[in-house]
Amino acid sequence: MTSNGVKLLYIAPIRLPTEKAHGIQIMETCGALSRAGADVELLVTDRKTPIKDDAFDFYNIKTKFNITRLHTPDTVSYGRLGYLFYVIFFGLRAALYARRARADVVYTRDPVTFCIFSVVGIRPLAWEVHTAHPGVPRAILRTALGVVPITRGLAAWYGARGVPAGSLHVAPDAVDLQAFSKVDREAARTSLRSRLGMPPGGKIALYVGSFGLYAWKGVDIAKQAAEFLPEVTWLFVGGSAKECEELTHEATPNVRTLPRAGRCEIPTLLSGADVLLLPNKSGDPASERDTSPMKLFEYMASGVPIVASDISSLREVLDENVAFLVPPNEPKALAGGVRRALAEVSEASAKAGRAQSAAASYTWDRRAENLLAFLQRRITMRS
Repeated sequence: MTSNGVKLLYIAPIRLPTEKAHGIQIMETCGALSRAGADVELLVTDRKTPIKDDAFDFYNIKTKFNITRLHTPDTVSYGRLGYLFYVIFFGLRAALYARRARADVVYTRDPVTFCIFSVVGIRPLAWEVHTAHPGVPRAILRTALGVVPITRGLAAWYGARGVPAGSLHVAPDAVDLQAFSKVDREAARTSLRSRLGMPPGGKIALYVGSFGLYAWKGVDIAKQAAEFLPEVTWLFVGGSAKECEELTHEATPNVRTLPRAGRCEIPTLLSGADVLLLPNKSGDPASERDTSPMKLFEYMASGVPIVASDISSLREVLDENVAFLVPPNEPKALAGGVRRALAEVSEASAKAGRAQSAAASYTWDRRAENLLAFLQRRITMRS
């Protein structure tokens, strides 16, 4: 380690910028680690992206760090084999780069990169995990400096796979509180209703995020729930034009959509709603065990009441003191939760206030400080 802290090389076989959520998460993590004192370099592919903005501007990241792009043949469009070739080619080139870079920690959230680096002997190597990967051999898991799951449920899964408790560090996703600190809630409410052509007092239940990428996110449940509460506008934000059209097809008239919002728009958009929706389904480990949705922490920071599915992954952060929890997979129950949040104004306001206070424990900076302290302890133990 240098006198200024840990030199950290973050490896990500992605195009950058990307409209997908992992781009936000990686850039926020690198920015926060830089602020925490690490010397961060992000290594990505040179795969072309339709987004012309600078990565720091696109994600509204104020803290600069080095971004290096490695030439990688763009074979992703050729299906699964094409993607596998792309990520392996990048992984091998990145391993050569990492060997020359001599970082104190090489960090990735990609399982193929992790396996390649482990096999060729790149050390120290830390792996952030966002789902269970049974295909990663236990012998490779044991080579990690640290395994960083985003939920306690994932930590338990990897613990059962033989990762020692001391090598595990749970790091839920997080939020930039400053982005919400200057939002004028009344102005946000007025603006959103004007945009939708609604009367000033109209009620909005809002979902932000992917429409069709993962069925377990429960967008279909929320769409069906709108039938039970026709006096409320159920607004879904985050799809392409085609996805927006598909979502409103055969939906009730109170289902509305807006296309994917820019990063800077999210705080004002959330603050303009009356209720925020997390309708995750049960029955899928990705939903029940693995997910730590960034929008959850943004919802909390907004001070708007939250109605969420009562599942274990969300229970790691939420309880009845900060949100209205409803049975998952049940449109009528979700509608009932929204109805209660709108009717019980005092209770809803108190829950939202407590959620907003709790969001202070889930900032990107606090996450990075804890993660860096964990990595430094692990480096010291191994030296």
